[in-house]
Amino acid sequence: MLSKITDAIQPRHVGLLGLCIVAFLYMALFRYDNYGIEEGAARALLINWSIIHQIANATPLFGVPDLRALMFIFLDLHWAGSLPAAKVFTLFMLLATALMFYRWSEAYDNVETAIMATAMLLIAPITVMQVDSISPGVFLLFCFVSAFWLNEMYRNGERTVTGALFMLMVMSSFAISLHPMGLALPLALLILWLPKVDGAILKAKRRNLLIAVLLTSTILLLMRWGWSGLAWHGDYLANLGIILTGSPIIQPHPPTGWGLIVASILGLVVSVYVYQRNFEFLSLTLVFASVIGLVLPDTSWALMALIVILAIGLPQLIAVHRRTGIQSLIGQRGGVLLLLMVCASMFTSADKHYREVSHLKLKSDVDYLIVSAVDIADDGTKDFTMASQWPARTMLATRRDVLPLPPESILQDGKVFMEKTKGVTHFMFDPNMPKNKALSQISMSLGHRMETIELLPAGIILQVNAK
Repeated sequence: MLSKITDAIQPRHVGLLGLCIVAFLYMALFRYDNYGIEEGAARALLINWSIIHQIANATPLFGVPDLRALMFIFLDLHWAGSLPAAKVFTLFMLLATALMFYRWSEAYDNVETAIMATAMLLIAPITVMQVDSISPGVFLLFCFVSAFWLNEMYRNGERTVTGALFMLMVMSSFAISLHPMGLALPLALLILWLPKVDGAILKAKRRNLLIAVLLTSTILLLMRWGWSGLAWHGDYLANLGIILTGSPIIQPHPPTGWGLIVASILGLVVSVYVYQRNFEFLSLTLVFASVIGLVLPDTSWALMALIVILAIGLPQLIAVHRRTGIQSLIGQRGGVLLLLMVCASMFTSADKHYREVSHLKLKSDVDYLIVSAVDIADDGTKDFTMASQWPARTMLATRRDVLPLPPESILQDGKVFMEKTKGVTHFMFDPNMPKNKALSQISMSLGHRMETIELLPAGIILQVNAK
C-alpha cells in the first residue's frame, strides 16, 4: 500500500507542497492593517472599490492608474474592499511566476540552478516586502516570465497572427503601465525580432510583432508618461542593501554597506553577461530592466537586481567552478554553496525579524504621518477633506475624502489658491521635496489662514482655519 502511494508521488507534487508551505509562511508575515501599501496599488484598489460600492469619490483625479486595476477586478467579485484578499492575490501571482521562472531556468541552464535560484527568490526578504506592499515588482516579473513563454509560442506557431501575439501585447502594456522598467519587455522584443529572418511565415510574424510592439508601447507611454504614484526619490545603495537585510523599518541605519556589495555583484554579473553576448529573451529583459531601473531606484528595482543575480549570476559562478578543473565538491561547488549558505541565513533571519513589523505595529515615516491624518479624520466634530501628497494611501487609511495636491498653476497667488481649494480642510505633504516648494511657500505666506498641526520627519499637516 505504502509503495503504491510513494510511486504515485512525483517530484512536481513535492514542489507544489513546498509552494503551499511557502504561501502559509508568507501569510504569517503579512501585516493586515491599512498601512504599508504602495501608492499605485492603493489607487488601483480604491478605484475598483468605489465602482463596486457605487461611491463617488476623487480617485479618478489621482491620475491614470496602472493596469493592476484590471487585475484586481477579479477580487471585486467576492472580496471587494478586502486588503488581505489583494495580498493573497499578489502572492498567487508570485507563486505562478516562480513556477514559470523555474521552468525557464531548467530549460536554459539545469535543474540545479533552477532549484537554487527559485528557492532563493521565494525566501528573499525583498520578495516578502514586495508582496506585502502589493508593489509592482512581483507583477513586472510575472509579465517578463509570461512574455518569454508567449514569445516561444508565437515563434514556433504555424500562424502569423495568434493569441500568443495579442497576449504578448497585453503583457507589454501591463509591464509599461506598472513601472519604467516595463519598457525592458518591448525593448527586448524589438532587439530580438529586428534581425532579418528566413521564411515567409517568420517574416510575416516579424512584421506583425514589430508593428504591434511599437503601437502598444506608444499608446501606453502616452497614457502613463510620468508614472504617477511611484516614489521617484530613492537611495540606490540603501534599496539594494535591503535585499539582504530586510525591511528598513526595523533598521536604525540604511544598509548602504550591504548595498555596495550587492551593487558590485550586480555590475559584475551584467558586465560578464554583456561580454559573453549570449543574449536570450528573458535574461536580456531582466538586464534591460535592471539598467532602466537606475532612473527610479525603488524596491521594485531592488527585486529585479536580485533576479538578475540569481538567474544570470548563479550560472556564471558555476561556470567559473568548472573551469578550475578540480574534481571535488569543494572545487566544483564550494563558492556556490558558501554563497547560498550565507544568503539563506541572512534571508531567513530578515524574514523572522519582518514579523516584528506587524507584531509591534511598526510603520514607515510616511505611514506615521498618515496615522496622524487618521486621528484627525476620526474626530467627528470637524469637517475633513484633505489634499495629500499620497492621496490613495491616505484615503485607504482614513476612509474619508482625500484629494491630490493642487497643481502649481494655482500656487502663485494666495487669493486664487484659497478660492480654488475652497472646501479643503487639511494639506499633507513633504515640504523638503522640490516639487512641493511652491506649495510650501504659499502656505507660509498664508500663515494667518493655515496652521501647522503636525510636523514629522516625513512631512507636515496644515489645517485651514476659517476667516
